[in-house]
Amino acid sequence: MQADISTHSVPNTFRRKMYNALLDETSDTGARGAINRFIFLLILLNLLALLLESAPAIEAEYRQLFHWFDLFSVAIFSAEYLLRVYLAPEDPDFANASMPRLKYVTSFMGVIDLLAILPFFLGLFFMLDSRLLRVLRLLRILKITQLLREGLREFRELNRGRTLRQRVHALLFPSEYGGRLNEIIEVFLIFWIVLSVLSIVLESVDSIRLHFGAHFAWLDAASFIVFATEYVLRIYAYPEEDRSSTALMQRFRFIKSPSGLLDLIAILPFMLELVLGGTLDLRFLRIIRMVRLLKLGRYSSASDTMFAVIRKETPVLLAALFMIALLVFMMAAFGYLLERDAQPDKFENIPQSIYWAVITLASVGYGDISPVTPGGRFITVVLALVGIGLFAIPAAIMASGFTDQLRMNREKLKQDLLAEARAGVFDEPAREAFIHNAKHHHLTALEIQQLIDEIEKGDDSIETSRGEFESLALAAKNPEFAIAQYHTLVSRLRELAAVADSAYIREHLDKPGQATDLDRAIWQQIDRSRSDKA
Repeated sequence: MQADISTHSVPNTFRRKMYNALLDETSDTGARGAINRFIFLLILLNLLALLLESAPAIEAEYRQLFHWFDLFSVAIFSAEYLLRVYLAPEDPDFANASMPRLKYVTSFMGVIDLLAILPFFLGLFFMLDSRLLRVLRLLRILKITQLLREGLREFRELNRGRTLRQRVHALLFPSEYGGRLNEIIEVFLIFWIVLSVLSIVLESVDSIRLHFGAHFAWLDAASFIVFATEYVLRIYAYPEEDRSSTALMQRFRFIKSPSGLLDLIAILPFMLELVLGGTLDLRFLRIIRMVRLLKLGRYSSASDTMFAVIRKETPVLLAALFMIALLVFMMAAFGYLLERDAQPDKFENIPQSIYWAVITLASVGYGDISPVTPGGRFITVVLALVGIGLFAIPAAIMASGFTDQLRMNREKLKQDLLAEARAGVFDEPAREAFIHNAKHHHLTALEIQQLIDEIEKGDDSIETSRGEFESLALAAKNPEFAIAQYHTLVSRLRELAAVADSAYIREHLDKPGQATDLDRAIWQQIDRSRSDKA
């Protein structure tokens, strides 16, 4: 007992180093995040394996593969459990106990970790029904609560004293109050989006639907519950996004927004089938559920960047599309004129010729419609050659615009990080927080070090070439940052007064129309302060 306590007091033991490298949740350099993500993925794969095993035909054919996967999972979970038992004296949650390892084993998380591997060992020593063991293996999903516990602890600290609506908003919308719990919920929703879309795809295969028809039905119902709950909570919390109008108006704004309509369409087919399924054939609604895939755009900044590029490059894109449309209609008319007598069934009218022109211009060439006359073949060659360059114009515009937008987003991110760092004292804790925030935004180590050098040297990278501050919006929202900027400007004025010709500046400011009374008063005060110090 005493050995545990005394060893814990020594900071550089092998056990302490292992804990810092593998399980310390406060460390930015350890492997805890990667381990948690791997364990989370393994839990999801175990659930998928259980789902597949529930089909007798699949279980009989791949029984050996399922067995080896179960062995692998148990080995990983057992290694994790033993590691946590060994490192329990270094964990702040158990270190102060007289017997840290026993404290962990009997804790809620210790019991869950044990239940994840217990069914396998029970099957080795006792003759149990395989179906019972399969059900007991579902207990592995409880290991997710370990991730949730850490996120909940941080979430409570960040949202102490805030209202229920503000907390719900922090859970579903990106903000400084969400923490890791917001990231966990995002991963959970992404998982359900991918799983529901995958089930729609697999359900279209008759042989798979034969074995998993009931599973697909339950999965669709569970997906509806998840997405409907998300939709209702987003409507409830959306007024926290903008308080410029009433809560009712803000909720109506979300409902009619593209994001809100997408959330509604994702759950509407299930509700219509539930209400009208007995009277109408609504099987076509199952395909509409594929729009759930578009919900993934909410969790990726790439879609926002793409829309920003499209808005910025719209005039150029419209010009390119106009040229393409003009060429298509002209060539379709020529194709109709030259080929209608030779192939009246294929070049029956100009709309049908437009299909041939588009396919040829895009260099696809299905071959279902092809000219046979010399004139028709000549314009086909011309159309194909022109199409190679003309169709590449919109792609080149989008690629160039996307690159420029990413560069501007990255520069703006750097400027915002610099502004936040300079809003206060850049001491060691602030430096660590800055590095953590920069890594969270996927900046490289070299970029982070360059920003730190700029902060420590005091280079004013916040100021733009136009002499304006890029972060005036931040100053308007953050009083501390505004104060820091005020001190910076006063310091600059003092430096100017120390090196400039004070008499000449005073004489210039006294001339009519050259300065306001406030300008003169400020300079007099700065100059007097310099003279007093001298």
